[in-house]
Amino acid sequence: MMRTRPRILIADDEEDIRQGFRRLLEKIGCDVVGEAVDGVHLVELCGRTHPDLVITDIRMPQLSGIEAAKKIRESQSTPVIVVSSHERPSVEDCPSISAFLLKPVSVPELQAVITRVIGGN
Repeated sequence: MMRTRPRILIADDEEDIRQGFRRLLEKIGCDVVGEAVDGVHLVELCGRTHPDLVITDIRMPQLSGIEAAKKIRESQSTPVIVVSSHERPSVEDCPSISAFLLKPVSVPELQAVITRVIGGN
């Protein structure tokens, strides 16, 4: 468990995936401050909630997770973890992405990446 509860915003166009991430995040001691259904909604919610971390699907309507990450990083320093069930972008080619996870994501894997990206606060 982490010492303080990181505030996390999640984005996926599939509700069952968002609910799965919510359960995983709450299990490891995180607060989910919002859920976005597409990239545009993600950018708007991020501007309103100022989370410690964003976890987003790569493929979403209107704006992809990578495009949304670029827009978020234009105005704030919030780290963004991108998840996908098929494609794996190169983090080096996408400086707005802090980490990448391949679905399905396990609890230990998720916790390790969150700790690495935002520290053990």
